Amino acid sequence: MKNIILLSLFQGNGGIASWSKKFIKTFTSNEYKIIPIDRTVTKHKQEDWNVIKRAVAGLSQVREILPTVKAAIKDNDAKLLHTTTSGSLGTWRDYCVARLCRKHGVKCVMHCRYGCITEDLHRPVYGRFLRKTMALYDQVWVLDNRSARTMRQYRELAGRVHVTPNSIAVTPGLEIKPKAYKHVAFIANLVPSKGLFELVEAFVKLDRDDMRLSIVGTGPEEVIDKVKQIADEKTGKTIFMLGRLPNDKAVEFMKTIDILALPTYMQHEAFPISILEAMSLGKLVISTHRAAIGDMLTGMDGKPCGVFVSERSVGDIVDALGWCVSHPHEADALCRKAYEKVYSCYRMEVVYDLYRKHYGELI
Repeated sequence: MKNIILLSLFQGNGGIASWSKKFIKTFTSNEYKIIPIDRTVTKHKQEDWNVIKRAVAGLSQVREILPTVKAAIKDNDAKLLHTTTSGSLGTWRDYCVARLCRKHGVKCVMHCRYGCITEDLHRPVYGRFLRKTMALYDQVWVLDNRSARTMRQYRELAGRVHVTPNSIAVTPGLEIKPKAYKHVAFIANLVPSKGLFELVEAFVKLDRDDMRLSIVGTGPEEVIDKVKQIADEKTGKTIFMLGRLPNDKAVEFMKTIDILALPTYMQHEAFPISILEAMSLGKLVISTHRAAIGDMLTGMDGKPCGVFVSERSVGDIVDALGWCVSHPHEADALCRKAYEKVYSCYRMEVVYDLYRKHYGELI
């Protein structure tokens, strides 16, 4: 049994923490044993902090983490360290961890869990430091092909990059039933850059009393108030604010809808799990090309298996919703293609086999 240190976040409900907890619970192997180390800075919400406070906490965290990692490597005779990162200020930690691994002869994987790598690598100062840090790692895992293509343009990174997407449990042989495409849902945190306001405005402009928009998620009161202001008289009639649902309830609710709409333009968008869930349930997805979404909604034949809209475009969303209602048979075909894609590429067994393969290349 080969021991692998997983240095990641395990507290909270953010994307990295959710992935880490799921990975520890579901990854099985007769060859590899995963040993988790929690690098959570604090139990408080770090996004509420200013940059200086975050930087100070991050530097303090590095001083605490390095001895812990060193001891874990020694105590477990670990041959590989796998660390997750969301970039930004955490790159200093990633740099220090990689240097430690090299000093002790341990292979290391940098698992990038964010979607703006292309933009970060093009930044004049930070981009150079990011490339220097990535070059210290034996492998760099990214979520999408766009990030991989950008990284492979740099000679020092070209041979280190692997695309390792998120995964989901998929029921085999799902029957994709015909739909009328009248029930649309937005299921995410109520963040304006997720395209929430544009979606509500588009739904109002579509002006169809036979259609329903369900908004599932929580957010600041000012965002909720803005949604109600845009929805105006349609609030509670064709546009419904359902609040937060626990993940299992949200998935059950998704079984009742026809369309998942997520016209996101959020800078740090990465790999929305709600899209995978919708695809695995045979639902139509309307979204943008942001981050990994372009990969997710491209079918096995290289053609779309969802409906793409331009970022911030109310008109595109109106047209997409109208098309779904007017072309239900074509929309059903997209749902079948989306299910085929998620089963073939994002099923948990497929992705974990990919992880094992990349581990095996190092140890």
